[in-house]
Amino acid sequence: MKRITLTCLFVFLVLCSVFGQRKIINLPDLPGYLTMKCDFHMHTVFSDGDVWPTVRIDEALRDGLDAIAITDHLEYNPKKDFIPVDHNAAWKIGEGYALMNNLILVHGTEITRDMPPGI
Repeated sequence: MKRITLTCLFVFLVLCSVFGQRKIINLPDLPGYLTMKCDFHMHTVFSDGDVWPTVRIDEALRDGLDAIAITDHLEYNPKKDFIPVDHNAAWKIGEGYALMNNLILVHGTEITRDMPPGI
């Protein structure tokens, strides 16, 4: 009985997180402009994040965002022994899913260096 209860609770929590309601963020538009809600700093399993790109898209949709950029690290790939390094992989995986859900997915990367580039 205890196992069935725990299983039902687990299924309920998963369904709530997957099918959670989209948050509505009301920000005023300036005359002649459209205000968009965006997050331009996200990581996936292709860098030091722990989730697949489509999960980031689901999170953005749930949080009421209009656009995101997946900005995995350019130089830092802690999972390279398990996941091949392709700096465009997250965008390639998420492109169609974002488009299907009317979310703008921007190409991005995070450059992590000890000094500014060019010095």
